[in-house]
Amino acid sequence: MPRIARLFTFAGLAGGSAWLIDARRRATELDQPMGEVMGRDFRGFVTHRFNPVVMALGLVGGRRSAWGLLEHVGRTSGSTYHTPILPIEHDDHVFVRLTYGEDVHWVRNVRATGHCRIQHHEAIYDLDEPMVVSGDRAPFLPRWARPMLANRQYLRLHVLDMAPGTFAHPKATVEVTARVGEPLALVHPTTPAPEDAITPS
Repeated sequence: MPRIARLFTFAGLAGGSAWLIDARRRATELDQPMGEVMGRDFRGFVTHRFNPVVMALGLVGGRRSAWGLLEHVGRTSGSTYHTPILPIEHDDHVFVRLTYGEDVHWVRNVRATGHCRIQHHEAIYDLDEPMVVSGDRAPFLPRWARPMLANRQYLRLHVLDMAPGTFAHPKATVEVTARVGEPLALVHPTTPAPEDAITPS
């Protein structure tokens, strides 16, 4: 086992080094900050590799899973998308931390339509009144920590209704972390889901 662990460690270091070298090359060619190039690479990895695997393995929205599945409608296409998130429930609101900021497509979709649904702990939450708030206005955070986390952003959603259930077979294709203006050629919308496409738990 130690030998296998060393091999995996070496492979990880080699792959990471190759990625850093390539990111530096592309940053030079594009005349962009290296951090911006690396951030774009990471968002692409999450969008097209991590999220589909998490969804395919059924790790999202389950009774014991911290992950929730957000269903939102494209503001121009009208297509339905499913995005893995980490929701935080507090009183009659749900909060979602905006790790990549508010200028991402799923946030813009929710704010444009004013409505979305979340599957969390095998329950469907019907949500409206989306609003971006800073960490110092997040009521679930300790009061003493709010000033220190004021630069964090959360999407606050009001809970209209909640009922047991799950989305019916969401596709493992997601539109999540690409910033507006970045290409979405690899993002494919799911088939629009009818309102009654819910499987009872």
